[in-house]
Amino acid sequence: MDYRLQHKIKQAKEYEAQGKFLHAIQIYRSLIDDYPDYAESYISLAELYNMYGKKESAEKIFNQITEKQPDNLDVKTYFAEFLIKNEEWQKAVDMLSGFSSEDDPFISYLIGYSYFKMGNFELAKVFLLNFVITDEDPELIHNAYYFIARSDFELKQYEPALKFAKKAEVLFSDNWQLMLLLAKIYYRLDMFMHSADWIRKAIGLNNKEPELYHWAGKIYLKTGDFKKAKDYFAEYIDLKEEISSNDYTFLAHACLKAGKLKEALDYYNTALKLDPENKSAIEGKEKTSSLLNNNMASDA
Repeated sequence: MDYRLQHKIKQAKEYEAQGKFLHAIQIYRSLIDDYPDYAESYISLAELYNMYGKKESAEKIFNQITEKQPDNLDVKTYFAEFLIKNEEWQKAVDMLSGFSSEDDPFISYLIGYSYFKMGNFELAKVFLLNFVITDEDPELIHNAYYFIARSDFELKQYEPALKFAKKAEVLFSDNWQLMLLLAKIYYRLDMFMHSADWIRKAIGLNNKEPELYHWAGKIYLKTGDFKKAKDYFAEYIDLKEEISSNDYTFLAHACLKAGKLKEALDYYNTALKLDPENKSAIEGKEKTSSLLNNNMASDA
């Protein structure tokens, strides 16, 4: 690297560190003109454009350097990561398709993660399993275990899902999303007390996430603790922004199981106002109304 190039790169990095990003952009643009084969300038400029929300400009810069250096793995890896950040999953896979894990194991992780985000869980597993046998960064490997476990869960392969979730737990023991996954896996395995343990731990780490309370309600319906189920479903509705007919139906079910018949009827009615065709709410309302009528008859 000649002295002028080295000096300009250092100057641009200093501007970035000082938050003077427009100055850094100007330097990188001039370096691209003066040193069109120096890939780092393109990558740095694209990253700054992306930071400013100029996605199209960033992608244009990445395309320029990949056209110049189609076999440059580092450039294509940076480009793929940029595409992943912008949820361009298939483009990221296509970008890396000419390389293999032998070139860089990280490729398998990026492709596997992209397939996971696209909902292709079988292919996600193939690439992520290929990645975890490498000697890469432990945190990234345990992250891969987590996505393998989630893939197995989506494929209804609950025993393998549990195995990989426990592997992920080694480093991610304070991750509420992993704890939710473990709660869901144990739920599907009909191990409801284990499921309840994990959902409580997840809520202990993040008491603002609505999904956790929804699953807690479902789990406690299975354990027979209907009061807790009712409380969790009510908290779920309080936290959720858009409430559906099914949300009120779950709460009504819990009230019915807990013997709170009038509350159950009110929630079933609310559910049916939102969706008059909700079969579960219709059936629940009929059952609750029948029980209330029988109680009134026995009191008469």
